[in-house]
Amino acid sequence: MTNPLKGQINLDLGDKSYKARLTVDAIIQIEDSTGCGIIKLAQNMSEADIKMKDLISVLTPALRGGGNDLQENDVKKLVGEVGIVDSAKAVAQLLTSTLTSNSSEAGEENQKKE
Repeated sequence: MTNPLKGQINLDLGDKSYKARLTVDAIIQIEDSTGCGIIKLAQNMSEADIKMKDLISVLTPALRGGGNDLQENDVKKLVGEVGIVDSAKAVAQLLTSTLTSNSSEAGEENQKKE
């Protein structure tokens, strides 16, 4: 079972469901690997402008952050099996969940301070 308070979500890839989580370190790793910020990456996805390398760069640390013992080559194989479209949907879900969860938490903290 995932814990949304920790930023965990379930990603359905193929016939299996995986826990996924983007930690701050994972986001930094993704930004370094893709050469753009996480918000810009999400924007690029919404404009259907994403590279296969970017999908792998997001999924690998996210799945590892969810407690899955997967290496980059395992994720490449998984993406190959489930297809680009389903993989892109999973990344979009993950980025949306990560960005909206953090925004909601920040807004709640600001309201508490006022």
